[in-house]
Amino acid sequence: MIGFPSTAQDWAPQFKYLTERDYGVIAPDMLGYGGTDKPEDADAYRATPLANDMVDILDKENTQAAVVVSHDWGVIAASRLVNIYPQRVSAMAFLSLGYFPPNPNWSWEKAISEYHKEIGYDLFGYWEFFSSSDAAKLIETNLDSFYSLLFPEDPKLWMTDMAPRGKFREWVESNKQAGLPSYWTPEERRQHQARLMHGGLTGPLNWYAARVRSLDNEDDSRIPLENYNIKVPTLFVASPKDYICLSSPNEMILKQYASNLTVREIDTDHWVMMAAPNELN
Repeated sequence: MIGFPSTAQDWAPQFKYLTERDYGVIAPDMLGYGGTDKPEDADAYRATPLANDMVDILDKENTQAAVVVSHDWGVIAASRLVNIYPQRVSAMAFLSLGYFPPNPNWSWEKAISEYHKEIGYDLFGYWEFFSSSDAAKLIETNLDSFYSLLFPEDPKLWMTDMAPRGKFREWVESNKQAGLPSYWTPEERRQHQARLMHGGLTGPLNWYAARVRSLDNEDDSRIPLENYNIKVPTLFVASPKDYICLSSPNEMILKQYASNLTVREIDTDHWVMMAAPNELN
């Protein structure tokens, strides 16, 4: 399950590797992206309906159970899939970002405060900008600036200029630029931008708005406690140069809930599928 701001095309090396070895691959563009619907109401991006969508796709593909691989915001849909439909999941892999257990009391403000106390910076501060009413227009106006921080040459920019509240907005409003990462050419970045901008940014940014507004809480309150645990084999691929999806707390949560956990580390930033495709495969 694919996360922000990716379409299935970002995972082409993985799909090629798997299909050449006779594995079936189901990889839809997630809600808001590519050829998929793009509702403007953030309520449509709640995790439980997203999990329901995944079951509909599995049914359409005559697939009773699947190995569920997820990255970035794809993990929240994957998490609810295994919570609500555990029989449809034969194994799981979380890449860079780990499991999101149900939390009927989730508060973005509380999470910001707690992580700031623990690690010394806001961590999810950029969600405030991404969920604001003017974010889509501002990002579209200064798209190269946005991309240069989201996919930076220096991953540590995430710690100083992305995570803290107000910093990402300041970066984009100032049209600041940073160097390209080694895994991208200017043309590859242009193609990625074109795929993301198909249909605009309101849909993709709604994944953040739904979490900032705690829209999952009521759905999460209906999930039985016994379904919080992951009983199938689970892989977590940690990315030590990811300064927002920190490896340590993600691994700690998975160790609490996943009884059959394997942890592997690939020395990249957040974008492991592009930065180290062969090692990930």
